[in-house]
Amino acid sequence: MQRFPSDAAMGEYLADRIAEVLRAKPDALLSIAAGTTSFPAFDALKRRVRAGELSFAQAGFFGMDEWCGLPQDADGAMADFLRRHFLDEVDFKEVFLFDGMADPQAECARARAFLSSRGGLDVIVFGIGVNGHVALNEPGADPTLHAHVAQVAQVTAHVAQKYFEKKAPPLTMGVTIGLADALDTGSVWLVANTPAKREAVEKLEALAGAGTPNNQVPASLVAAMPQTELLVTEAVYAPAS
Repeated sequence: MQRFPSDAAMGEYLADRIAEVLRAKPDALLSIAAGTTSFPAFDALKRRVRAGELSFAQAGFFGMDEWCGLPQDADGAMADFLRRHFLDEVDFKEVFLFDGMADPQAECARARAFLSSRGGLDVIVFGIGVNGHVALNEPGADPTLHAHVAQVAQVTAHVAQKYFEKKAPPLTMGVTIGLADALDTGSVWLVANTPAKREAVEKLEALAGAGTPNNQVPASLVAAMPQTELLVTEAVYAPAS
């Protein structure tokens, strides 16, 4: 685990690592979580693109999850969040975003076909959910699954309210990459940067450290993967407000 004094320091570290991947493989396929945990990485990467220090012109981006029943441009949709806070300001050659209005099983098949055609993901930056989820792989998720339809945990739906300007519609199902996709990915980062994530971080650390990761804390399974690095800020260990 790496601990950082600030969001900015963590964001610069992630930008450095992602830049290393792109130097080695300019057409790499990246997936960065839709959520405020990704702001440090987004900010550092956008700044480098604006300065001409980094380009995604040959690279691809894969949106890792989406709420079922929401159009891509809807308030609160993960696709809309990614576009507004990152994708519209950078220069990816190719972007895959789930369509929450399409048939969920068909969308998962489309995602699996896309990832297969690209040889899988090269980079994943996961935010850690308060219940230890990653993407929409909630406690109890089958670790053998690739892209799939997932039932959304009540706590996840509750936390997601902050992404909606008005009251969110019922968030009960989603489409998501799976833990098996993470296992196949070259470089994976697990990120936490708020006090609300402390319990989840401590649980996954304990499980991974004891060699007993399990799907009740999906992030622990990811943390135990050899290509994964856990990144946290000091804010995680501050008293919750």
